[in-house]
Amino acid sequence: MPSRHALRSRLLDGEFLLPAIIAVITLIYLISALQLGPPMRDGNMTASFFPIATAVVVLIALAVAMFHALRPRAPATEEAPADSAKAASTEARNDAPTERRYLGLTPGAIGVIVLTAGYLLAFDRIGYVVATLVYVLLLTGLFSGSLRNQWLSKLVATLLITLAGYLLFEVVFQVRLPTFWSQ
Repeated sequence: MPSRHALRSRLLDGEFLLPAIIAVITLIYLISALQLGPPMRDGNMTASFFPIATAVVVLIALAVAMFHALRPRAPATEEAPADSAKAASTEARNDAPTERRYLGLTPGAIGVIVLTAGYLLAFDRIGYVVATLVYVLLLTGLFSGSLRNQWLSKLVATLLITLAGYLLFEVVFQVRLPTFWSQ
């Protein structure tokens, strides 16, 4: 049976806390999608079908991730390295500085949360195209460490991702996305 301290430590670890925060955001998104109306009408999908389906799938995946984070872990065992090279590399890894964490979250995870929350707020206000272009470009910069390196390929990838999402929803699913010019 894990101690209270061990359980609290796991709850504040990014392995549980990040999915929990994203689950809260997804739940808010699901409530918003439910306000669009029923997902099916007269045997046809409505504009709320894919947002609701997506939110439900994401919530299930996040619940699994949170459950996995809380499962008891086997205690780490110390194995004697076979040779001195392995021992040296193990010592070097143990001496390496650990990444800073805030409430168990790395700065990168916090960046993703802030960008995603901003995207969700901007989506209805400035439309799909503008919000998605900015969001994907900033995520690309966050994951690569900078927008300066290979900026042209990042811009092309951002444009392609935005276009693919637009075509998927507007053309294939026939779901009207909010636009900047329709506000």
